Amino acid sequence: MGKYQKPFLIMCFLLVLVFIANYVYKQSSAPLNIDVLQVSTGEAELVLAVVGRVRTKNVVNVRVEFPGKIITLLADEGDKVKYGDTIAELRSASQQAALAEAEANLHTLEAQLEFAQQDFDRISELSKQGLVANLLLDQSRANLATAKSKLIGAKEARNQAVIRVNDYLIKSPLDGIVLSRPIDQGQVVSLSDTLFEIGSVGPVEIEAEIDEVYASELSLQMKALLAPTGKQSAVKGFISEISPRVNPLNGSRLTRIMLDKTNPDFVPGRSIDVNISVQSFDNALSVPRSALRKEGDTWLVYSVVEQSIKSNPVTFIDWPGSSVVLKTGLTPKTLVALDATVAAKALAEGQRVKANTAEMKVIKEAH
Repeated sequence: MGKYQKPFLIMCFLLVLVFIANYVYKQSSAPLNIDVLQVSTGEAELVLAVVGRVRTKNVVNVRVEFPGKIITLLADEGDKVKYGDTIAELRSASQQAALAEAEANLHTLEAQLEFAQQDFDRISELSKQGLVANLLLDQSRANLATAKSKLIGAKEARNQAVIRVNDYLIKSPLDGIVLSRPIDQGQVVSLSDTLFEIGSVGPVEIEAEIDEVYASELSLQMKALLAPTGKQSAVKGFISEISPRVNPLNGSRLTRIMLDKTNPDFVPGRSIDVNISVQSFDNALSVPRSALRKEGDTWLVYSVVEQSIKSNPVTFIDWPGSSVVLKTGLTPKTLVALDATVAAKALAEGQRVKANTAEMKVIKEAH
C-alpha cells in the first residue's frame, strides 16, 4: 500500500488548494454590502442653530465721576436694585478732609455770630441809656451783619463739600438687576472703569453673534425656537434686530431675538439654544452630508442601480447641518449610498455592490 499513499496525499493536497482557491474567488467576487437610503420628497426646513444669551432690553454701565478706592460694595451679580440705591462707596481723603475743614469753619463762624449777637444786644441796651456813643453801636451792628454773612457762606461751602463727598457714593441709575460687577472691594478705579452693568426690568431679549455669511440670509420677524441650555422644551420668538455692523474680530453680526411671551426661565445672563427658521419646503429631497463627495468643482451623490454604483452630479443649498436639501440631481426613490467615500472606491474598482436594506432609511425630517 506504500506505493499508493504518496499519490493519495498529493490528491488531498490538491483538493484543499482547489477548495481554498474557490473560497477566495467567491469572496473576491461577492458584492460589497453598502448602506443606502431611499430618498423621498417631503417637508424640509433650513434652520440656523446658534447659542445666544439673555439680556435686558436696556443696559447701563455704571462708572465713577471721580477716581478713588472702592471701600464698600453693596450689590452683586443677580441682585435687584432700585433707582437711587447706594451700590458702592469710594474713599477720597482729600474730599473727606475738605468736608471736615468746612464743618470746622462753620462751627467757628456759628460761635462768632453768637458772640456778635450778644455784643450787639449789650451795646444796644447801653445806647438806649445814653451810656455809649452811636458810633460804637453802628460798629457793633456792622460786626453782626458780617458774622451773619460769613455764616451763610460757610453753610454753602459745607453743603458743597457734602455734595462732593456724596459723589463718591455710587447709586443705581435705574430700577433693574445687576448683570455684572467686574470690580472688587479695595480696588482703585478710574473714570474709564465699569463698576456695574445694570439691566432694566421688563422684557428681555436674546443676543447672538451670527456669522455674516448666514446673517445676510436672515430678516426681521423670522421665527425662532428658543430653549434654555439643558432644557428640552422650547418657546417661540422672532428676530427683532440685525446689526448692519460686522465685528472685525470674528466676522459676526449681532442679532437680537424677542420672546413671543414672557418666560421666567429666561433670566439675564442665561445661555439659550436658538433655532431660527430660515426657509421651509413642502416637497424637497434631502441627503446626509456623508453622502456627498466633491470632485473638482462638482458635488456627487452615489446611487445603487442593479448591483452597480452610479455617480450623480447634484446641486444643493449649502447650509450648516447634518443633511442638505437638494436642488437638482436626484429623483424620488433613488437608493443613495450613505458613505460617499466607500461608494466612490467601489465605482473606481468596478466592484459589484449590494444595497444593505437593513439600514435603508427615508429622509423626511427637517434640517
